[in-house]
Amino acid sequence: MEQQEKVTHWKRLTNNNYIGSHDFQPGQEITVTIKSVAKEPVKGADGKEEFCIVAKLEGAQKPLILNKTNCKVITHNLGTPYIEKWGGGKITLYVAKVKAFGEMVDAIRVKRK
Repeated sequence: MEQQEKVTHWKRLTNNNYIGSHDFQPGQEITVTIKSVAKEPVKGADGKEEFCIVAKLEGAQKPLILNKTNCKVITHNLGTPYIEKWGGGKITLYVAKVKAFGEMVDAIRVKRK
């Protein structure tokens, strides 16, 4: 079996408070357990603050900002749309190429069961 080279994305060297695609090695998936989900203020790179859905996770060093796509998959996987009932649920995260802002970018996705 061929061993994959460990590489470091430049974004890992910046101060990021939330999980990003740059936190994954190529092809990596991680399974985590949701501790809690809430709407919280998040400061963007431009310094502006906006409220986002944030999941605190066991098995990850940082929380994850959830978009609508990932919330829909979590709802499907856990069988409930209620964030208060997501605690203790296991989800698998991976990186996918998606079209955003007119270009293809890497994004964190929740694997559908």
